[in-house]
Amino acid sequence: MDPKNDRILVTGGSGLVGKSLTNKLKNEGYELLSINSKTDLRDPNQCAKVFNEFHPSIVFHLAAKVGGIIANSSYKYDFYYDNIMINTNVVHSCFKKNVRYIFAMGTGCAYPKKLENKILYEKDFLDGIPESTNDAYAYAKRCLLINLKALKESSGIKYSFVLPANLYGPYDNFHKTNSHVVPGLLRRFFECVEGNATEIKIWGDGTPKRDFLFIEDCTKAIFQLAKKESEGVYNLSGKNSTSIKELSEIIKDATSFKGEIKFDKKFPNGQMQRIMDTTKMDNLGWSPTTNLKDGIKITLRWFKENLKNIRT
Repeated sequence: MDPKNDRILVTGGSGLVGKSLTNKLKNEGYELLSINSKTDLRDPNQCAKVFNEFHPSIVFHLAAKVGGIIANSSYKYDFYYDNIMINTNVVHSCFKKNVRYIFAMGTGCAYPKKLENKILYEKDFLDGIPESTNDAYAYAKRCLLINLKALKESSGIKYSFVLPANLYGPYDNFHKTNSHVVPGLLRRFFECVEGNATEIKIWGDGTPKRDFLFIEDCTKAIFQLAKKESEGVYNLSGKNSTSIKELSEIIKDATSFKGEIKFDKKFPNGQMQRIMDTTKMDNLGWSPTTNLKDGIKITLRWFKENLKNIRT
């Protein structure tokens, strides 16, 4: 990847990863086009139009319909259909325009359910049924990897496919029900403080553990992979394991919430734990530098400063 010769297309440019990556690419002097949901990538004609007009040599495919456990389990068909169509159209356009390199974002939640308490290696990503609460979304992401592998074997177009831990940070989606756990809890705790609430209820029993990765650490890893045009599948981990109960206490302290946290065991926990092997990224010299407490504080500060403009 060379700022003097490459034209960069970023899909999902207004999202958590896309916004951070776009800012970094601009600072590095790359010629780029960053598109958001105003371009409906489910429509093959709109997708092809972008590629035909911009002629990218490298594509960062980050666009996706995403959400937390509530959204994933409640709107399974929407998550499957939208992501299948987005991914198929983007990869096909890459094929038609003969781009040189594709970076694509997968998801750690698509690992097989049977491996949730075992170390997750990239080679095992497709080997088993995913967690039922997010299986439709997971299968759509798996199909993206299969699409990229077929493209590589048929045309020689190189790709990397990253399986990140739970990402969070500025520019995240803070929707009340359709967001991921960190932005969702940050907003709810903030609103409880503003409304002088005496308690907050959280789905599950608080025992599931998650690996959280701050967005700036993720962006550095993506840029490093793309700069070298590394190929294959890569786990991207924050190298921590934090229970939902512990996360709730961290956010409670950050927001100065004085009420009681109650866990509602009538609702599902989702996948209990994901432990990612990071050998491949370790060998490239990458490691996260932002701890969870600091990352939460940075994200909360951004949230407060951008209340009128946050994605909801």
